[in-house]
Amino acid sequence: MRPAEDSFETPYTPTFNEFSRVVTKHVLGGQERFNELKQRLEMCEHATSKAGAAALGYLIAMEEKEAESRNIYDVVLEQVEDNGEDSCIRTEAIFAAIYKWLDKKFEGEGYPDHDGGCRSVLHEAFDIYMVT
Repeated sequence: MRPAEDSFETPYTPTFNEFSRVVTKHVLGGQERFNELKQRLEMCEHATSKAGAAALGYLIAMEEKEAESRNIYDVVLEQVEDNGEDSCIRTEAIFAAIYKWLDKKFEGEGYPDHDGGCRSVLHEAFDIYMVT
């Protein structure tokens, strides 16, 4: 028995033109960002297929986006409420979280991470409270 020829159900098959459009938008439009992302996701080369690598890359990006959406208050509160850890360990985790949050804010505003600037001063101020 032959399948109906007028069936509207056809599997999605991406075309080369769609691929080219994505490459043009995301690679040619911003090479630096693409290279940074490519380097960060290098581990996906161990996937058994290209689709598997893409899926892993997507999941990693979604996980990072979720982690970024947590605000510093939630991160600190989580540590404060963690009764399973020693209070010294929790305190060090709180200082580390606040330091990382502030450092990321300063980096986002364009402050350099060298030459004794404010990010260096910030690091020195928090360094004695964090275990490396």
